[in-house]
Amino acid sequence: MSHDAMNCRRNATWILTATVCLAAGGVATPPRLAADDDAPAFYRAFNLGGPALVIDGNHWEAGDAKGLACDDDTFEDQAVRLSPGTDGERARMIRSNRWSRQSQARVRVSDVPAGTYSVYLYVWEDNHPEKFDLRLNGQVVAKGYKSAPAGRWERLGPWAIEVKDGTIELAADGGIANLSGLEIWRGKLSAGDNAIQGAPPKAPPPPPEADVAVLIARNCLECHNGSDRKGGLDLTRRAGALKGGESGPALEPGQPDKSLLLHRVEAGEMPPQGRARPAKKEIARLREWIASGAKWAADPIDPFLYTSDRRAGYNWWSLQPVKSVEPPKVADEKWPTNEIDHFILHKLEGAGLRPSPESDRRTLIRRLSFDLLGLPPTAEEVEEFVRDPDPRAYERLVDRLLDSPHYGEHWARHWLDIVRYGESQGFERNKLRPNAWRYRDFVVEALNSDLPYDDFIRWQIAGDVLLPDDPMAVVASGFLVMGPYDLTSYTNGTADMRAAAREEELEGLVGTVGQTFLGLTINCSRCHDHKFDPVKQTEFYQISAALGGTYHGDERESLNDVGKEAAEKRLAALQTKIGELNVEETKADERSRREVVVRRSRLKSVVWLLEGGPAHVTVPQQPPAWHVLARGDFRQPGEEVAPRGIAAVSGVSPDWALERDAPEAERRKALAEWIASPDNPLTPRVIVNRLWGYHFGAGLVRTPSDLGFQGGLPSHAELLDWLAAQLVRPKDGPAWSLKRIQKLIVMSATYRQSSRLAPQAAAVDAENRLVWRRPSQRLEAETFRDAVLFVSGELDPRLGGPGYRDFSVSSAGNNETYTVFDAVGGEFNRRSLYRTWLRTGTSPLLDVLDCPDPSVATPRRSVTTTPLQALALLNNKFMEQSAKKFAERLKREAGDDAAAQVRRAYLLAFSRPAAEDEVQFGTKFIAEHGLAEFCLVLFNASEFLYVD
Repeated sequence: MSHDAMNCRRNATWILTATVCLAAGGVATPPRLAADDDAPAFYRAFNLGGPALVIDGNHWEAGDAKGLACDDDTFEDQAVRLSPGTDGERARMIRSNRWSRQSQARVRVSDVPAGTYSVYLYVWEDNHPEKFDLRLNGQVVAKGYKSAPAGRWERLGPWAIEVKDGTIELAADGGIANLSGLEIWRGKLSAGDNAIQGAPPKAPPPPPEADVAVLIARNCLECHNGSDRKGGLDLTRRAGALKGGESGPALEPGQPDKSLLLHRVEAGEMPPQGRARPAKKEIARLREWIASGAKWAADPIDPFLYTSDRRAGYNWWSLQPVKSVEPPKVADEKWPTNEIDHFILHKLEGAGLRPSPESDRRTLIRRLSFDLLGLPPTAEEVEEFVRDPDPRAYERLVDRLLDSPHYGEHWARHWLDIVRYGESQGFERNKLRPNAWRYRDFVVEALNSDLPYDDFIRWQIAGDVLLPDDPMAVVASGFLVMGPYDLTSYTNGTADMRAAAREEELEGLVGTVGQTFLGLTINCSRCHDHKFDPVKQTEFYQISAALGGTYHGDERESLNDVGKEAAEKRLAALQTKIGELNVEETKADERSRREVVVRRSRLKSVVWLLEGGPAHVTVPQQPPAWHVLARGDFRQPGEEVAPRGIAAVSGVSPDWALERDAPEAERRKALAEWIASPDNPLTPRVIVNRLWGYHFGAGLVRTPSDLGFQGGLPSHAELLDWLAAQLVRPKDGPAWSLKRIQKLIVMSATYRQSSRLAPQAAAVDAENRLVWRRPSQRLEAETFRDAVLFVSGELDPRLGGPGYRDFSVSSAGNNETYTVFDAVGGEFNRRSLYRTWLRTGTSPLLDVLDCPDPSVATPRRSVTTTPLQALALLNNKFMEQSAKKFAERLKREAGDDAAAQVRRAYLLAFSRPAAEDEVQFGTKFIAEHGLAEFCLVLFNASEFLYVD
């Protein structure tokens, strides 16, 4: 049982059923008691991983009962078929348990009165057998105990023990044990008191060929399956094995010595080098099976039937329904501020760690401002927050920042990273997309208005067909054509070149849809069944068929005639509001005036979207018949398919009830509804994990666009499911609200922790996966540039509209070439989001700070430290000009006194007062090198580049 492969949960499939139908089974009964007063008596019992319940008439306490300490994680899977069968309450207890990643599980009961006790332990297996020792108060009571296959449970004991120090402790060492229940009796019981009575008739033994099917599935089907026939061999079916591949038949039933399959396995040639070898007894069993006629247990053998140590099966954790999870109990009940903290603290306490102290207010407002707006706070905002005595000051700050129009600008940049947003086509022609900016503005406004995330999904996949009269929804469908476009192949290529380009384009789109919304690398199954996740090649083409009518083309009008009347009413209301803000601006002070300008600018950006105009969106066409392509080759069409989903995703049906010739609009509608369904377990898990990752530098799953086998495993699986459930079916507030989830995150004590290193915690958890501190994070490239403009007083806060162009364009024939120049001052002082993002001609300053290539999805940006960064930040023309502007601002606000200039500079750049030695050093530096050079030094300081 590899829990390090993330609690691989086994379903009751035919192979598993065959391997767990053991001869014995029955119902455990209470020990027999003598009639005298000294007879053993029930003392206490604990359902270690679940709630209180009643078994055999005795009250069993919950896993968080007073006096019970468990150092390990809880795990529950009520779907596993138990062997032997038992009553419902006992079954519930068995399937909820404690297990440890460190191969050492421990359960301790304290405050036990002195005396003689007898202890029973319930163990079970949800996965592969494990071997471990059991110790009771340090003494081995079961040496080398080996658990049975998935579903098998036992009640071990009774073990007699004399309690003198008030403690009973059971520990499992050497393997990963599932400890389900602990049952303690006063007095001494005999082995006969543990008899399993009332056993049902023996289950039939598994068919002799079942274990060979498991052997083949685990060792052979990764390379020799229906879609990926290495050497031409398919071992999923008996007919394929008899037919064989390029080397001839793999099997000769009844003649093992003439069977090529056995020969290759015995010679060590298969599985290939680097793979685990079958055990000798497994090879011997393979020989016996062939000698007996090579009967097939299931035809075909499904390679995704199970999760192994090399790939995920249908029971992979992220494909299962989102669980309803209650926050766990914690010892320190004063630290948590909301439910998130219970999950974090529970893990920390289990590891013997404490969370870090809360950050001071200056740190918190700077952290929050950069996290939510991508901009530093003003010096005045910092001082107001620091001095605010209101206990709700922090929450009011959170609400104010979430309501700011700058919120949507900052978080839109995160989204654009993962959807391959680019304003030129790429490839040789690299033609400019002059109106792609409308999609960017849609994302900004959708996030600012907290558009429900399920609608956010639907509009981007099918907004133009779901709401064709709403220009916002039409512009949203630009998502489908944000990727690169090979114009040369389409306009100057042969028919084969066009077909090949089209297949590449669709693979990129399917990959983007799958990874962005589902965290599933569907595109990896284009040429064969997925190597690591339960996605079949057929299913890639089913999803592809749903998107097969989306095409790049000339930009088209986003507002149709039918929608004009509704748009005009919305525009009139917006213009009225803009007029009110114009009046408000004339009466506002300087600070309020800045806020009014930003709010008015947001409304104007919405006006631009509602007024219509050309937009870079899909130009849909009815797709032709859709075929599975052998090895992904358009020249080898095979089975025709209809638009459908992926069967392995639980909770939502893969059957969309669409015919193979279904209208293009219906295909995308069905895909959008399937992804955005509240019962799709992947969709909410993926987005809440993204939100967590942007706030903490790494998600609960560290691979935000891959929740499959090759991705990371959740550090806090229960917290991930709790957040996902809160998004879809919240206890209070609107469903699918991203702002609500973010408020939960940033309001938590977990988020408010200091980022200082705690050596003792680092020794236990160097990667901070248990979140014992809030990690320090470097500003992203665009955020750094925006912060430089903001601090220097030069940032243009206007939202929306066409982006600025820091490049010149030259055309040669039908090609366009871009030359980037130093963009300083004037229109270039807008936020970096509004740069026109080309697929070539990138910004030298942003590039050295790890700004990603818009041609590919970037779910998590790399963070490097290179000499080029120091050279750019010290010598770049933008940096030099910004330092001069910062110096001019200091002279305006602090006068000519150097000490006053230093103090003001520290408040603006670092959100804190300067220390006296810093004032002395700064004053001396300014005298020797000038104020502008001092400002440039501050921009290059780590304290400016890193939050916290």
